[in-house]
Amino acid sequence: MPKPPGSGPTPLVSVVVVNYNGGDDLERCLRSLGHQDPAPSEVLVVDNGSVDGSRDLAERFAAESESMRVLSSPVNRGYAGAVNFALEEARGAYVAVLNMDITVEPGWLGPLVGFLEAKPDTGAVCPLILLDADPGRINAAGQDIHVTGLGFNRWLGQPRARAGTHPLPVSGLHGGAFVIRREILDRLGGWDERGFLYAEDVQLSMLLQMIGADIHCVPASAVRHDYHLTMHPEKLFLLERNRGWMVLTDFRGRTRLALAPLFALTELMMWGYCMLRGPAFLRAKARTYRWLAAHRAELRERRRFVRSIRRRSDWQILRRLRWGYAWSQFVTLGRERGTRERTQIPSEGERAAARR
Repeated sequence: MPKPPGSGPTPLVSVVVVNYNGGDDLERCLRSLGHQDPAPSEVLVVDNGSVDGSRDLAERFAAESESMRVLSSPVNRGYAGAVNFALEEARGAYVAVLNMDITVEPGWLGPLVGFLEAKPDTGAVCPLILLDADPGRINAAGQDIHVTGLGFNRWLGQPRARAGTHPLPVSGLHGGAFVIRREILDRLGGWDERGFLYAEDVQLSMLLQMIGADIHCVPASAVRHDYHLTMHPEKLFLLERNRGWMVLTDFRGRTRLALAPLFALTELMMWGYCMLRGPAFLRAKARTYRWLAAHRAELRERRRFVRSIRRRSDWQILRRLRWGYAWSQFVTLGRERGTRERTQIPSEGERAAARR
């Protein structure tokens, strides 16, 4: 049977697996964690109100592991919210976050923790994330964060050899798989879960940049991701809403003014994409403006928080971000017409009820 919370020695790393109707993906993820030598000393599977039986699957894995526990949220709190839910139980000095559709390769955790132990100025690290359908190609070597808040998968589709073997600085972590210092999450008051889903890793990366914590990709560590670059209206709404929230709270007013031409260009591109995809996408994009206008008080409060933790200037941060667009990813999304089969994202009303 699993050990009760708090028993045994304090683990160095708490692995947090976020699940929402994960099915076979979750099984592959947990099985790969069980094949590690040494096995992680603490694995917390957070179930976000699944209805497909995957929580029971996780319970069966936990019953056979001394280090694994299942934490059940009665509602879907979103990705960052699930990690915050686990922080109440996690005991490690480092928190390793995995999405349910990640499969880890042997020895994935050691190089990540070793790098953090050796580099105190680094706040978070990512493994090399490979495409599960073609492990010889890269899903992401961290993220390239654009100065207008867009997040691009770094080296998406390129050969694995492109990443080399040495750690490399990146502007953003990839939310699918990363390790972060627990004390940083505590200092930030947890992971901002207001965005619910999508771009929350970009937001966290920007906060890390602000407090002076570097981010690296460590190619000696590798995981595989069941990934398909796709878009649907609710995803676009969340991405654009959360990007707008970040831009309006993280950058000073004079910085936004200086970057206004680039912001305008990005907005035109997004509207053009929505026109290409049809009325549902146009309505989703328009909703982002209404949402931001309705949350002006919260935006002001968030700006005050960002000012209180800032250690780097906007210019110091902008020098670390990407100024060009990843056109190939825009083209892929422009041609794409299907959606990956995932359970429907909860509505905005359901997400608001979950926060209460």
